[in-house]
Amino acid sequence: MTGADAVVLRESPLESARFGLRVFRCDVSTIDAAAIADAIERERADVLILRVPAREIGAVRALAASGFAAIVADTLVYYDIELLAGAPERDASVTLRPAAIAEGAQLAHMAREVFAGYVSHYHANPLFERARILDGYAEWAARHLEQGSASGAWFVEREGAAVGFSCYRIDAVSGVATGVLNGILPAARERGAYRAMLRAMLGEFAGMGLRRFDISTQVHNIAVQRTWASLGLRLRHASNTVHINALRGNAANRR
Repeated sequence: MTGADAVVLRESPLESARFGLRVFRCDVSTIDAAAIADAIERERADVLILRVPAREIGAVRALAASGFAAIVADTLVYYDIELLAGAPERDASVTLRPAAIAEGAQLAHMAREVFAGYVSHYHANPLFERARILDGYAEWAARHLEQGSASGAWFVEREGAAVGFSCYRIDAVSGVATGVLNGILPAARERGAYRAMLRAMLGEFAGMGLRRFDISTQVHNIAVQRTWASLGLRLRHASNTVHINALRGNAANRR
């Protein structure tokens, strides 16, 4: 990656509105500090959320030469499984009921319960109001009902009652399903519901004729990774989330 043209920042309007800052995102394979700095100035970014392969973490210090104190906010691990080789046998203890557009508020409410105590990369940044971080999970979940056939959500039900939810994305061209956001309500945990949900998801995606399922989480989320591994998912790669608080836009105007 060379030159400023190699770094393209994507504005994140939802995050910008939520935190009152000009928030941008960018995925890079290597860190070109000068090009990143140029892009930040060009876009007048307050915060850049950068994703970089974990093997490149040593290069983050190069950003200091451009005047940026980077925050290494988390490490993400990515797992996947080939579906056509046979998904695990479905677990009849739970059912997956498709969520309707009108049920967005319920989905958002459940997301707040599930992620109330969860620590993510947002928590590493002092510029992000803690109370608004949970708003993001609620909004993220509900938006899966508004994006057509490429995404959707299920309510996870046991004995007729919702015990969790699962949001997903499908790339019909590549035949890949991605688990985006899911979890079990605190009161229903420790009873095998998460494992049963994942087995049901794999069965559903295999039944759609999809080729592969992938999913990611923060490296500290050990319990779900153990479940993934026990059902045949394999760790494929890892990336770091790096925050750069540049304060070149809205925040600069308020000073």
